[in-house]
Amino acid sequence: MLKQIKNYYILTSIIIAIVVISLVVSMPTAHGTLSSETTKKQQQPLLSIISTRDTPIFTLAHLTKLVNDTIMKFDKNKTCPTDIAIYIHGFNKSKDDAGEEFNRIQTSLNVSKSHIPIIGFSWDSKVPWELAKVNAKNSGAELVKFILAFKYKCPTTDIHLIAHSLGAEVVASTLSYLDIYLNDKISNNNPKIIKSVHLLGAAINNLSIAKGTPLGDAIENIVDKFYNLYNPEDDGLQFNKFFEKHNPLGLVGAPKGTLPLNYNDTNVINEILAISDADGDGNLEECFEEYSVVLGKGDNHCGYIGFRQPFSNSLVDNGAINIVVEEWLKH
Repeated sequence: MLKQIKNYYILTSIIIAIVVISLVVSMPTAHGTLSSETTKKQQQPLLSIISTRDTPIFTLAHLTKLVNDTIMKFDKNKTCPTDIAIYIHGFNKSKDDAGEEFNRIQTSLNVSKSHIPIIGFSWDSKVPWELAKVNAKNSGAELVKFILAFKYKCPTTDIHLIAHSLGAEVVASTLSYLDIYLNDKISNNNPKIIKSVHLLGAAINNLSIAKGTPLGDAIENIVDKFYNLYNPEDDGLQFNKFFEKHNPLGLVGAPKGTLPLNYNDTNVINEILAISDADGDGNLEECFEEYSVVLGKGDNHCGYIGFRQPFSNSLVDNGAINIVVEEWLKH
């Protein structure tokens, strides 16, 4: 298996080398837009979208287009941004559901006074749970290609990752593959390729981040700061704990034992309002919201990126995104 992974990344490195040469060609772009909603006087953070739904494996041509489209979306003069944030949604999300989340986090970032351009990473998660976990890992391998290509084009741009729920599995795959690929390329004299990671209600086993595990080592090797925003009242993760028979990282935080030196736990229960329908569409079946009646703060799995007014496009609260932005501003 390790030999296959190494062969895969040898091929990837060849692809990336070609991409670096071919990125001088500009490509047309089409991206979703968002109304200013509650903050019309402020400029929304710019939004671009990449996806593994229709293209589960990024070819050279598609990867070239993705990188060019993203840079052109953020700056028509093709100037590299100082920072970018990549948001990865969780389980049971259609293409439209993912678009709503990208729309909502864009507004929550604006309310939190962050204008870092954001990339929505859309992946095929509206499938049975076990298949979704496979898709998450495979999509992580493709996100690696995009990150490497973007860093070759914009080497000084800081990359921030944000992931909700099973999107944490995409991040785990991404970081583990990056660590294998970069291997001895990271040293004390080289900046870490990922500036920060924020997991929101992470639906992964909390043992997976311990030092000495593939993810734990990757966190320490290639990430500058790693933040786990957990919530002990998360209804969806309580169901996940029962179903998977493990302790979800987003529910209980880190396990006892040795952890990566740059790992941080933050309890965000007070950021999650007592509202059962975070996206305001009236459907309580899309995010484990139907399994219990919301009684207090924290009793929601989908509110980490903000809450909408029911049957309205208006944002009533930015969830835990203010915590994310506060950590960004410290570095």
